[in-house]
Amino acid sequence: MRATADRTVPQGPGSPRPWTGLACALALAGFSGGARAAGTPPAAASGIPAAASGIDDVDPWSLVRVDVPDLPDAICTSETGSVLLEPPLDLPWRVEELGVPQVYDLSADDPAMAGSSTESSTESSTESSTGASSTGEEGDALEGVGNQVAWEGEAAMHVAAWHDAGFDGSYPDGSGVKVAVFDIQWWGTELVPDELVEFRTHDCFAHRSCEVPIDTLNPRFSWELGSHGLACAQIISDLAPGVELHLVKVAGVTSLENAVDWAIREGIDVVSMSMSFFNNSFYDGGGPVSALMDRLEAGGVLMVTSAGNYADQHWRGRFSDRDGDGFHEFFSDRVTLPIYMHAGVQRVQMIWDDFDACGRTDLDAWLLDGDGDVLGHSARRQVAGDGGCTPVERVRAELPADGWYYFAVERHAGRPDAELDVLTRDGEVWHGIAAGSVTDPGAHPAVLTVGAVRAAGYATNGPEFFSSVGPTNGGVDKPDVAGPDGISTTVYGPSGFYGTSAATPSVAAAVAIIMSSEPGIDAFEAAARLRGHVLSDRNGWQSADPALGAGRVRLTSPVAAASAGCATATPAPAAPGRWLLLLVAAGWRRRRTPACGPAGRLPAAPTRPGALP
Repeated sequence: MRATADRTVPQGPGSPRPWTGLACALALAGFSGGARAAGTPPAAASGIPAAASGIDDVDPWSLVRVDVPDLPDAICTSETGSVLLEPPLDLPWRVEELGVPQVYDLSADDPAMAGSSTESSTESSTESSTGASSTGEEGDALEGVGNQVAWEGEAAMHVAAWHDAGFDGSYPDGSGVKVAVFDIQWWGTELVPDELVEFRTHDCFAHRSCEVPIDTLNPRFSWELGSHGLACAQIISDLAPGVELHLVKVAGVTSLENAVDWAIREGIDVVSMSMSFFNNSFYDGGGPVSALMDRLEAGGVLMVTSAGNYADQHWRGRFSDRDGDGFHEFFSDRVTLPIYMHAGVQRVQMIWDDFDACGRTDLDAWLLDGDGDVLGHSARRQVAGDGGCTPVERVRAELPADGWYYFAVERHAGRPDAELDVLTRDGEVWHGIAAGSVTDPGAHPAVLTVGAVRAAGYATNGPEFFSSVGPTNGGVDKPDVAGPDGISTTVYGPSGFYGTSAATPSVAAAVAIIMSSEPGIDAFEAAARLRGHVLSDRNGWQSADPALGAGRVRLTSPVAAASAGCATATPAPAAPGRWLLLLVAAGWRRRRTPACGPAGRLPAAPTRPGALP
C-alpha cells in the first residue's frame, strides 16, 4: 500500500518520550507472552469454489522443519528433512518458511484499481476491450488485439518481432527449451488447459520424487488457495509458446529441495519462480535456500526469480541503545518503527547477522498500537549450541483497523551492535530503507533476479515503487534486470498482474527465446546475452541501477526477418469455474500465433499516491 498525503504519523509509543519508557508501557499492557492467538484464514483466491471444504487452515508460521527425513507424521519430506504440523518434543526444529508469491495488490493504493489486481477479489469485470488503433510511446503499440493474455509483455519486450523473424515457418519461440514454473498456488489449472501450452505437473510437496501430479482442484491447505502459478505459466505460454512446460508445486524449503533435485534430473534449462523465501539467511548468499541455488547452478539449471516487492516495507540498521534501557532506537527520538498496516492478520519479521553464529545475540520483538498496548510479541530464545537456534523473531498480530502500528526491538542478551533487518508483509514502513530489500533466492549471485517496471510506458518508466532494491546484505548488486508488470491474465484480469511476480516469467520467456534463436547455448549464456537486450538510462561504465540492474529487458531486432503470416485467434470454448474463468468466456485467451489487427495501446498507469510526511 501507499500512504496518502493526509495520513500523518501519530506520536504513539516510542515518540519523544512523554512516558517513562517502553518497558513501562509493556508492563501496563499486562502482557505475559505465551501462545499466539489463533489466526484467521487468508482470503480465498479467485476461482475457489465457495463450498470448498476439507481445507486445513494452518498458519504458515506453525510449520516446522526437522533435519531427519521420513518422520512418521511428516506432511512433506526430502532427502535431508521432514516438515511437521507441530514441533516435536525430542528433536531440534526450526520454522519451515513457505514461499510467498510476489504479486502486488494495487487496489490497496488506488481505490479505482480495487478488484483488478488481487487474488482475493471475487468481483471482476467480464468485459474486455479491444485496443483501438493508436500510435504513441515506444513500447506501447502492439500489432494485435488488446484482449490477448500477456499482450503488454509482448509489446514492452519486443517479442512479436522475434516470433515473426524465422524462416520456413520456424521462429525463436522457446522451442527446444525446458522451462519449469515453481509455485505454491495452482488452483484451477486443470480447468483451463487451452490457456497454456502442453504441460506436465509435478507435486514436490506430496512426494520427494516430484512425479506425483498436482491435484489442482483439491488443495489441502489454506495457503494453497490461489492461481498465482497459473498466471505465471500463462505469461510464459504466450511469450514463448514453443517451450516444454512443467508446472511444479513448491511450498517451503523442503519441497524446494525436492524440486531442485528433480529439475537437475529432468534436464530443465530454466526455472521461473516468482516467490520469496524469508528468514533462512541474512539475504547475503548464505543459508539453505542459497545452498539449493548452488546445487542448481552446478547442475546447469538457471533460476530466474523475483527480487521481491518490499522496497517500501523494509528497514535495516545497527542496534543502538544510547540510553541503556535495552530498547533499540530506530531514530534519535524514537524507540519504535512506525508501520502503516491494514486490518486483519499481519506479520512483521526481523532477522540479524548471527546466522553464522546463532546465540551471540538474543533479541525480542514487539508490535504495539498507538496507546502502547501490545498486539504481538516474539521472544524465542537464541542460545548458542541449540540445534534449533535461528536469529529470527516473527511477530503475528490481528489488527483491528487500518492505521499506524509500532515495532520495537529489545536486547535480551549478547552483543549490542547486531545488524538488524526488519520487513513487514503488508503496508509501508515510515522512513524505510529500500536498499537490501531483495530476499532469497534473489540475493544469490548465480540466479537471474528480476525487478518490475510498469508495462505502460515501459521504455521510459523507472522501477515500480515497491520493487525491491539492492545491493544485497552480502554486497551483491541485485536485481540483475527488470521486466514488465501490469500484465493481462485470466487470473488477475486485464492489465491486472502486478509485481515482480509478473516480471519474472516475462524475463524467463525472453531467456527461452534467446536460447531457441541460438541452438547450442545454455541458459546461463542466454542470460548473459540478455544483458545486451536491455533499455538502460546509464552509460556502460556506470554501476548497475540498484532497482533495474542492467536495465529493462527489451529484445533488440532479430537478425532473421521473415513474415510468419497472420492468423486470427479463435474464441475460447466455454469452461467451468468462477471468476478465474470469466475472462476466458469473454474472449480472453493466450496468443498462439502471430495475429493481425488494430494496434492495442497500454492503459495509462494510475498516479502513485502521495508519500508519507
